[in-house]
Amino acid sequence: MFGFLKKKEKKPEDTPAGDAKKQEKPKEEPVVVNPPKEKNEGPVQKDEAASEDDSSDRNGAYFVSPHPDGGWQVKKAKAKKALKRFDTKAEAEKYAKTVAKNQDSSVIRQKKDGKIQKKH
Repeated sequence: MFGFLKKKEKKPEDTPAGDAKKQEKPKEEPVVVNPPKEKNEGPVQKDEAASEDDSSDRNGAYFVSPHPDGGWQVKKAKAKKALKRFDTKAEAEKYAKTVAKNQDSSVIRQKKDGKIQKKH
């Protein structure tokens, strides 16, 4: 009855050549969100220069600092807990140097008042 509402099926020979091009989807290139930076691209910024020179930026430095409950502690930079606690500063420094050497990092010693004493 309502034959005029039915869609007419198209045969491949009915479609012109121009329609075939419209049906093909263009190839999309992948979008790179954070492209890698090249080493010799433009002037060196302060952050890049600091990270190349100082190995402690890569792995984080180890701090020898006074422990709140007495004694000395070895703590990795930005860590909440100490790695180990010692009675003397000399023991803490020795341990920190071995750990830092294994991790290709550096040691930063603090005085009793918390000021930086020496960086290794």
